[in-house]
Amino acid sequence: MPIMLPLTLLGIGYLIYQIFAGAALALPIALGIGAGFGASHLGCPPLLAVVIGLLVFLAVIGTSRFAALKLASPYARTALAALFAIPAALAGYSVAHALGWLVGGTGIIAGLVGAALCAAIAAHRLMRPAI
Repeated sequence: MPIMLPLTLLGIGYLIYQIFAGAALALPIALGIGAGFGASHLGCPPLLAVVIGLLVFLAVIGTSRFAALKLASPYARTALAALFAIPAALAGYSVAHALGWLVGGTGIIAGLVGAALCAAIAAHRLMRPAI
């Protein structure tokens, strides 16, 4: 029984970290969902709309990875990082605000902290991509 509390806290902390780190993919996910819904509204079958959304998601990730590795100008790299950091901050704010509201009363403060953390994580991941 004494081991359950630390393991539970570690598990919940790791889950929250993964949610905030996953917020760095907010832009590709939003574009993929938008492309999938757009294809569906144009009359594509559901499976084809899902495939189109997945291809757009992968294309955005691929082009941003290529651009992050090939851009030499610090201004262009900063603009690319901001392009990913702003949606990540919005997603992080939403998640942290919801978690803060569930805990009770600290939704706005937790949301602002979460937004700052998600923006920093997204910018860091884009400025130093894994090869």
